Amino acid sequence: MTVTSRKPVEVERRRRPARIGALASLPLFFPLAGRKVVVAGGTEAAAWKAELLVAAGAEVHVHAVELDAAFDALSAAGSRGGRLVHHAGPWVPDSLDGAALAIADAESDGEAQSFVCAARKAGVPVNVIDNPAFCDFQFGSIVNRSPVVIGISTNGVAPILGQAIRRRIETLLPEALQTWAGLAGKLRSGALAMLKAGQERRRFWERFSDLAFSGRMAPEESGGLQAALVDEARAAQV
Repeated sequence: MTVTSRKPVEVERRRRPARIGALASLPLFFPLAGRKVVVAGGTEAAAWKAELLVAAGAEVHVHAVELDAAFDALSAAGSRGGRLVHHAGPWVPDSLDGAALAIADAESDGEAQSFVCAARKAGVPVNVIDNPAFCDFQFGSIVNRSPVVIGISTNGVAPILGQAIRRRIETLLPEALQTWAGLAGKLRSGALAMLKAGQERRRFWERFSDLAFSGRMAPEESGGLQAALVDEARAAQV
């Protein structure tokens, strides 16, 4: 019996829950490669945020008269992603022009309020470090197996718990998962071209996922693996 490509999709939809329970916040993944992000403040806390942003590929504009030594370490380390630009002075409203995000380490609520008002006037989502009342978004704990990235949030109420959850998840994910995730990007177009939508593609990625959690590194030469997985997917019984 031949199964059409639409049938597995319909089955998949029926398995989804009818409703999603309440969310304290909506988890989103925000591409920043090549985009401008403003960081106001030269503190160590600001440097931690700048490091994350640079790692995500952002062009991070730091506005501060002086920078903490943590910025020196960040500049020395460099990044394969974005870059750091230091403006040796305080931020001004025009600093936010064209920014995708704005982050500040404010010394007072008054300073925080000024930054938030300027960011929102410019239409830029804003975060004031360690001050949730002034935040449009929060930084969560991260498990990094990029391109697999897992974000963990406790909505600001229990950051230490979030860090504990991160450590627990890290023990469950093999380091080699990063290499398999990278390989998945290379195989995706071929799998879409060679396999029918539905059962065949699902079987391909299920077997691929089994290998990704095997603890082995992904092969550098992927042609043989792709051919074997395609043959297996086509031969799978419905």
